[in-house]
Amino acid sequence: MVTLGALYNSVMRVRTSVTLPKELLVKVDALAGKKNGRSAIVESALVEYVAREKPKKLNRRDIDIINANADLINRQVEETLEFQAEW
Repeated sequence: MVTLGALYNSVMRVRTSVTLPKELLVKVDALAGKKNGRSAIVESALVEYVAREKPKKLNRRDIDIINANADLINRQVEETLEFQAEW
């Protein structure tokens, strides 16, 4: 398992600019304290967000594929059911 600390220290960083409400930054700075920087807190939040949202996106894609092929899938299921023996 890769820890956030290992991830944070092992990848190349790219400087970016993000505009956030001042009230949010005050809360982020309070969480960060002197040990962690603001960037570490924001990165941690984004890593968690991406990990949570990526499966949702894949699920939406899969549902779209199923829906686009629903008529064909339903016909195939009906044909399969016709071949099953009755008990």
